[in-house]
Amino acid sequence: MTRIFLTFSLLGFVLLSAFTLPDNEIPLDPDTGMASYKEVITVSGVSADDLYDRGIAWVNKFYVNPTGVLKTQDKATGEFSGKARFKLQAPDKKGNLQNTGGFVAYQITIQAKEGKCRYIIDRIRWEQPSYYDVSKWSDSTQSNYNKELFTSYITQTAQYFDDLTENLENYMKVGEAEKKDEW
Repeated sequence: MTRIFLTFSLLGFVLLSAFTLPDNEIPLDPDTGMASYKEVITVSGVSADDLYDRGIAWVNKFYVNPTGVLKTQDKATGEFSGKARFKLQAPDKKGNLQNTGGFVAYQITIQAKEGKCRYIIDRIRWEQPSYYDVSKWSDSTQSNYNKELFTSYITQTAQYFDDLTENLENYMKVGEAEKKDEW
């Protein structure tokens, strides 16, 4: 009876863990081995120009300073790109998060074609004196490795980009909701 109880308890813990633990994975580009997010979004029946305009509108809604983010825009090719960053929080000795983790900077490119668009988020790096790709946070052999701190950074970074890509994909598929002027 005890063995059955332990088996079911272990099974329940494993299932609970699978549903409650965050996905702490930052995807790596197979060619470079560095962190990157790439996806093609299919939006049938929408022109390249409309998708380009949706992308620009999304940048204006998502970022606090969209003009500071956008670096290049070319409607003729359907491509625009920019650079952005977000702040990391570091846990203190008591486990409370403080805004002392520095910044993660990245490059984002959106390309629009007839009925589809693609986003590429790459050059994802922890701002340091030299280039520090966020994929290094998983390397326990480095001299400055801090498991608790880097695990927290991986979780924050993965969550940020999961939110960003989900928001972008939803916006590109649906666009801006039309406002009705009923008076």
